[in-house]
Amino acid sequence: MKSYFKVFGVAVVLFSAALVVNAQEEVKAPILTEEQKELAVANKEESKANREAFKATLSDEQLAILENKEMTKHEKMKAFAESLSEEQQTMRLANKESMEANRDALRATLTDEQKEAIKAHKQEERKEFKESLSEEQKELIASSKADKDANHEAFKATLSDEQLAIMKDEELGRKEKQAALRATLTEEQQELRKANAQSMKENRQMVKETLTEEQKEAVKKQAKERARKKGDRKNG
Repeated sequence: MKSYFKVFGVAVVLFSAALVVNAQEEVKAPILTEEQKELAVANKEESKANREAFKATLSDEQLAILENKEMTKHEKMKAFAESLSEEQQTMRLANKESMEANRDALRATLTDEQKEAIKAHKQEERKEFKESLSEEQKELIASSKADKDANHEAFKATLSDEQLAIMKDEELGRKEKQAALRATLTEEQQELRKANAQSMKENRQMVKETLTEEQKEAVKKQAKERARKKGDRKNG
């Protein structure tokens, strides 16, 4: 189940969790007041309780989907979403709304100085992570990115004029574009897309195996921050 919540997070990653980490680690100046820390901890506990409650509703079949190592991330998300009952969908939505409300409530208490301090601290963390990478790790990451770009271009080259028109349609949202494009893919394009996803997964794993524990923690924190920003854009 730990792998599931790493992938799905039930909804948007709670902003307060990131703030607690920032405040408790090696930060020279106190970022949060005692009241804000208490609110952040309470929000985190509520989020944890909601996750556990949702987790308790999952069937053996749903757990099997989430633990299936043969499926890609997208395949897991799609199969899992389709397996949810109406009650589970309602609970999932309620959990998401609760997390967003708690995050916004905590954010509303932050002063401009606190926001700037948090931003500066995160920038410093990203800088430290990049500086911690060995030359071999940098080369491996660059190689993985080059493979990803090449695979993307190879797939793009197979798209028809009609498929390209779907991707350029400004009236469609991102998810709508993806759904419309999937419906038009040939078997060959589907296989190529699946092979590209598998290649990305293998490259990520190779990079991950070279990371130290400290680097892994830094990657997790950056992933949470990207998820938070993605949630902000979606809700904005």
